[in-house]
Amino acid sequence: MHGKIVQYSHTTGVGTIINASKKLFDFKIASWHDNTKIPEINLLVEFRLEDEKHNVIDIRSSKYQEFDSESIIKERDFWKTNTDEELEKLESNVFDDLIAETYKKTDYAKLTSIPISISINKFIQYHFENEIKIIKSAYKLPIDNYEKLDYRIVNRFIKRTLDSLICVDRRITKDTFSIYLQILGKLQYFITPFYIANQNAKKVYEEGFLSQQLYFNAANRKLINLKDDILKLKSREKSAKSEIHSLQLKLTSAGVKNEQILKERLATINAIHKECKEKTIILTKIKDRVEKLIEIFKESYKKDFINNFDKTKEQIFEHIKNALNITITSLDNKIWKLGMASDPVKNQFLKLQSNYSFCTLAFIQQYIKTLDSSKLNDNDRLLNIYINKYKERNCKRILIVSNRNEFEMKLKFDILTRYKDFIVTQTNKKVEYLIIIANQKFDFVVIDNDMKEDKPIDMIIQGKNTKLNKNTTFILINEE
Repeated sequence: MHGKIVQYSHTTGVGTIINASKKLFDFKIASWHDNTKIPEINLLVEFRLEDEKHNVIDIRSSKYQEFDSESIIKERDFWKTNTDEELEKLESNVFDDLIAETYKKTDYAKLTSIPISISINKFIQYHFENEIKIIKSAYKLPIDNYEKLDYRIVNRFIKRTLDSLICVDRRITKDTFSIYLQILGKLQYFITPFYIANQNAKKVYEEGFLSQQLYFNAANRKLINLKDDILKLKSREKSAKSEIHSLQLKLTSAGVKNEQILKERLATINAIHKECKEKTIILTKIKDRVEKLIEIFKESYKKDFINNFDKTKEQIFEHIKNALNITITSLDNKIWKLGMASDPVKNQFLKLQSNYSFCTLAFIQQYIKTLDSSKLNDNDRLLNIYINKYKERNCKRILIVSNRNEFEMKLKFDILTRYKDFIVTQTNKKVEYLIIIANQKFDFVVIDNDMKEDKPIDMIIQGKNTKLNKNTTFILINEE
């Protein structure tokens, strides 16, 4: 039956559907059988119950989600029907009635061209309506001036980062990220091979554009009827011709009876034969005219349609790629902010001694450390190149020098809480500091002014005298 999701939790995978009778039915994610969408509130669905029980055993999104003023069927029709199949049949019947009404009112003997009922641009806009809506939703997500992550490369690590956050801090659930997951799920469907295969311009033109043209379909219906009428006329003409031949034989035979009746019958059949022949000629001319108009219609719009469709499709795919990048970047920012504000994450973070904030970058870096650089596969090599270039463009490197561990860790955590793309290195010994500063370039070096035994000013001078850090900003800091 048809219904609408009125409640759903990504955390529990449990939701509630309401039907036309205002009855409520609970469902579980295990019963969701739709690869094109994920469950979300206000989604119109088609579902099936287990016998007479109220257990939902099959649920999927309906093909019908919105009904505007130009729709052939309305939302009330959705609630009156139980399945999309019924609704499709109703829609088809309504359209058939419009077609029949149109071809009956049209004089095809005088028709010079078939009008277009839906323009190319309008059809393409309708065709990509769902894609455009979800792209616009993605574009509204904030990325806070951070560089967009590349979905193709880092997608597998986003899920790992999110799952880790939810696992470490039980107070944070997937529902917190429902808007991101909904947008991501829809965008991911738009890059599946199944979806892409169905965006063939010629296929969409023939199966979509032409099938929705009212006057074109009315002309096709008229053509079918003309062919049927011509076949019937030819059949009658053939029968009449056969009877004429039979009557003529009887009239020429010796001792013919009822001659007058046979002559009258012959005259009648000759008139019928003549009428059928004349009508056949007239209808054949109209048939040829309609066939020509149909072919002209198909060919006249085909080239423009394919060009406009392919151009729009290319733009849509580019927007989808960009929307995916925006979505995972915004999602990563959300994970980072919640993660760095979480006490359980903070406690684990302090134990791991990570140089990165709690975000996808940290998990990618952690993964790369486990790899043998001499045996990278193509994907890992691409990942390594990407992340190195990303860090070059975006990451600021900070070195904290302090032998007060608690103060050092607090400062590091505060920096990573404020700046997602900062990489923080720590050292508490002057010897280590001198080695690090000579071999690594930093944007900032923060030195504890209360360093025991070592003189911070001397350390700054020594750092400034290195080749890599002569232009680095050095900062002396007090605990307060």
